[in-house]
Amino acid sequence: MKTIVTILLTATFLLSSAICSNQHAAEKRVPFKVYIEQNGIRQPIVNNEVSLEKQPFNIVFVMHKPDGVLISSSFNKTTYEKAVKKEPLSKLPGYENTGMAEGLFNSDNEVIICDDAPSYWFYDNDKEHRFNTVVKSKDSLVCTRTIKQLYLLDEKDQPTITVEKASKPLYFVFVDYVSDPKTYKRTELQREMIKINWK
Repeated sequence: MKTIVTILLTATFLLSSAICSNQHAAEKRVPFKVYIEQNGIRQPIVNNEVSLEKQPFNIVFVMHKPDGVLISSSFNKTTYEKAVKKEPLSKLPGYENTGMAEGLFNSDNEVIICDDAPSYWFYDNDKEHRFNTVVKSKDSLVCTRTIKQLYLLDEKDQPTITVEKASKPLYFVFVDYVSDPKTYKRTELQREMIKINWK
């Protein structure tokens, strides 16, 4: 009898532990993960920095549901450095203005470079998104944006350059947020930073 009670108590404890563990994992799950691919290989990111050849590359997001991310992309390091220091979203220069309009499906294979306004890359459904490809599974969306050229928003003479002609490090800040429908105030949920150094 004691053996049966012991087995039941042990099973109950293990079940409770598993439930708590799963709940804790769900609470800790972030809205998105982001990484960089080049030549079909995921590139190592160390201390928010990655080294790439001056060739096309992919920015890959893993989301758990249809969602969107604000992206600050700049050759100016100010927004990146402030983001690393955990300054609030309202203090980041790259988010001073509203998100920039872009076409669907990233047909130009580009990223907009701007110091004071973010891009907004999202997936709503198969007909409404700003990625080249979206691979869906049971519990995730793998959204890939291919970057072959850089659109310099403030450059009038030659606004578009290929990645091969990039001469400075490229600074990215990625932010997921919710917006109050009445005040339009943004509440940040997650931020990630990546600095691309060219080999």
